[in-house]
Amino acid sequence: MGFDMVALLREGYESSRGFKIHFLEWGSKGEEMLLLHSMMMDAHSFDSFSSTMQRDFRLLGLDLLGHGESDKPTESVSLEEHVELLRDVTLKRGFSKFILVGHSIGGILGIAWAAKHPEEITRLVLVDIAPKDPTTPQVRTTVPVPESFRTLEEVRSYLRQRYPKFTEEALENRMRYGVEKVQEGHYRLKVSLQTREMLWKSNIDVDLWPYVSRVKIPVLLVKGKESQTVSSASVELMRKMLSSFALVEIDGATHMVPQDAPREFEKTVRSFIK
Repeated sequence: MGFDMVALLREGYESSRGFKIHFLEWGSKGEEMLLLHSMMMDAHSFDSFSSTMQRDFRLLGLDLLGHGESDKPTESVSLEEHVELLRDVTLKRGFSKFILVGHSIGGILGIAWAAKHPEEITRLVLVDIAPKDPTTPQVRTTVPVPESFRTLEEVRSYLRQRYPKFTEEALENRMRYGVEKVQEGHYRLKVSLQTREMLWKSNIDVDLWPYVSRVKIPVLLVKGKESQTVSSASVELMRKMLSSFALVEIDGATHMVPQDAPREFEKTVRSFIK
């Protein structure tokens, strides 16, 4: 790569509202940027993006509850509660006015955050996520996640199936940070499936349109052209409700835009910021 990705990386934990939240930081100068990952991922899923962005920005990535190294709640945590504990950690890390990049559930949290605390976010980048289509009933589709795997090759095969467009770098990132050894001969994905279900009900199933109506900052929606997550009806309603809205579709990308098309994703985000 020709650039030392690790040299400016800081890692640690902050406590907030009874939870321990894992964070990563890159860079030491420039505008602040907060990164919130998608379901089943963690802050390390932005490693490739941050390795080059850190030249010009100071970045903070957080592991959401039940993901990565952050605590796994045993009871439901509402969307606004999740926002507030992540906000507490962000302020503790010295980030007070920043661009927020939110992928999937991270974008859902970002919309609520921008509505509740408009003075803190300068621009909002939503990665393949929008409020539910108001014209079509929501149909939830889930991909079964095995409880465990017997070998690392089984894990790798599963990830290749689940994320067919991932770059090799993105796949190796998940093998390194998204898998844990349970016992000899048993591995599992480092995400609480129980928490995943709770977050789906309390965060993803929330009606976001009242929050969108309160968002006043510029918003960029980055959509994977091969993704079916965001409907055209939702896009058009966002266009009407938001005073500054832009849509960019990335060729060859599914819902996992930053991992499928990292260079195009970075170029799109940089163009929006400028």
